Amino acid sequence: MSNIVPLTVVTLTLMTCGSAAAQGEVCDVRCDGSLEETPFSACFGCDDLWMRPTLTGDWGGLRTDLQESGFRFAGRSTHFAFGVDGGITASPVPALAPGDTFLYTGRGEYDLHLNLEKFGGLPHGSLLIRLEHWYGEYGNVSLRTGAFAPAVFPAALPPAPDDPGQLYMSNFVITQPLSEQLIVYVGKKDVLGAADQDVFAGGDGTDQFVNQALIANPAFLLGLPYTGFTAGAAMPQQWGMISAFVYDPKDRTQDFFDMDDLFAQGVIIGGEVKFNTNLLGLPGEHHVGGMWKHVDLTDLRFNEPPPGQYPEPTVPGFPTLSDSWTIYYGFDQYLKLLSGKTQRGWGVFGRASISDGNPTPLRYFLSAGLGGDSDLRRGKDDRWGIGWYYVGASQEFGPIPQFLFAPQDGTGVELFYNVQVNPWLNVTPDVQYIRPEASAIADDAFVYGIRVNLTL
Repeated sequence: MSNIVPLTVVTLTLMTCGSAAAQGEVCDVRCDGSLEETPFSACFGCDDLWMRPTLTGDWGGLRTDLQESGFRFAGRSTHFAFGVDGGITASPVPALAPGDTFLYTGRGEYDLHLNLEKFGGLPHGSLLIRLEHWYGEYGNVSLRTGAFAPAVFPAALPPAPDDPGQLYMSNFVITQPLSEQLIVYVGKKDVLGAADQDVFAGGDGTDQFVNQALIANPAFLLGLPYTGFTAGAAMPQQWGMISAFVYDPKDRTQDFFDMDDLFAQGVIIGGEVKFNTNLLGLPGEHHVGGMWKHVDLTDLRFNEPPPGQYPEPTVPGFPTLSDSWTIYYGFDQYLKLLSGKTQRGWGVFGRASISDGNPTPLRYFLSAGLGGDSDLRRGKDDRWGIGWYYVGASQEFGPIPQFLFAPQDGTGVELFYNVQVNPWLNVTPDVQYIRPEASAIADDAFVYGIRVNLTL
């Protein structure tokens, strides 16, 4: 259950006050809840529990003192209460339970950021250490819809289904700018956001969409570790960005730093080029990229991983194929900018990809939608989104998966509205319609629920 995880947003920093606060400069949430910039030293100065930007506050001044010394803590506690009507009716796989249920899952992320310029002498360098755990029902209703992409994706992270409450280190990664045009990183790192990210449909499932198909491309699912050893580079340009990375395909969620078998299972290589645009005076971007995996994956002519799961990439006793690839394109474009000092607004997004079709069970993928910031409640950081996706199933499934699952093309729609209750509490109603890929064992599903996110 280790080596399969979709991509979502790489959050090298979990902001406690705002993006600028990550640099130790300013904070974009004031004590009165308005979106105004103020010096970082005032970020945690609110005595009012309800209005301060983080639930745990300044720890009697210790948090600010640590920040000024080069240590910054950030964290989130996210809760998922979701139900499914329809979905799996009968399953040949014990791990896939029937639908028509309502479940709860919690997830915690705890980050320690070290400013290596202050702590280790590296100019502008940083070290991220992240611990994660889950509790409640692993995956929530994701294993009950019959769809390949998890409907409540963040409830299945970290991928350790038998260890509720166990803390795992998913990140121990050093990021070092070498110049304004070259930033490198190395270490143990999760894959969230490594590729194919959109402003309006990305993240890690805690503040935008929760269905993995609307977070990033589900064609990346199979054979990609959730956390593993990696090295990469980002090259910012005036016109956009060039990025590339290499990953050890072995999942290290439950390992600390065992490097004896580094790249023993193969290698994963990816790259992307992003172009900034300014259509009608509004910002946007287009990106194109690809990923190649040289790692053994089960030949679909003989078997298929059960839908909605993160099993091992190979099934014991079945033939494998060692090479797979995905080429993708994506874009986002602002249609309206809202008033304020920070760039806020809403717009349109889209994704498209084509893959090998075997061993990757998705031959092609499409998604599109609208989303972004809301101005329905002035002064509040509400967000919203509506998205559609279509999964083109491989045509190379053999008799066994055809008999067990009868794979077909799948599709889905998701709608959410993220309400900022106060600066550290967000509540998000979410509804989805899913036509699953596993037509032999599942009916159309209606997924509904609430996500609650607390900034610690």
